[in-house]
Parts: sequence; C-alpha cells; structure tokens
Amino acid sequence: MATTIKNYNHRLVLINIKSHTGDKIKLNLPVEFVKKLIKNNALDFFLFEEEIVDTQKMIDSLIECFNYNLTGDVINLERYNGDIIKITIQ
Repeated sequence: MATTIKNYNHRLVLINIKSHTGDKIKLNLPVEFVKKLIKNNALDFFLFEEEIVDTQKMIDSLIECFNYNLTGDVINLERYNGDIIKITIQ
C-alpha cells in the first residue's frame, strides 16, 4: 500500500473560537489561503477592542509554524473570561 505525502500548502488550518457569550467561529482553510490572508492583514476576526491577547504574536507564531511545516494543535488559548481559541494544522 503506497502512502502519499500531502503537500504542506494543501493542509488545512482549523480555527475554532468559542466565546463566553456563546458565539462560535469554525474555519477550515488551506494553509496556502491562510498565508494569503495573513499577507493581506485579513485575519481581523482576531481583533477585539478589549482584547488582551497579543494577536500579532499569535499570527507571528502561526507563520513560524508554517515555516517549520508543523502539524497538530499549534495554538490553544483559554482566556480568563472563558473564550477559547484553538488553531490546528492537519
């Protein structure tokens, strides 16, 4: 049985956000597309006025994950108010 190695840019970035207010965001996007979103500053759903999370550091961390072709759970944040942000590359 032959195994195929998936091109890293064709892998999916799964972004799951659950807010303490009950809002949920679930995105499954190809790595290549997420790279373009980052390049165009289009990941603005991470930007909140009262945000205490350094979103630029989170995006920089995601870029480093891409640079090293990492997979699995790469970012998992739980805020004091119950918000959960989880990013997985598969």
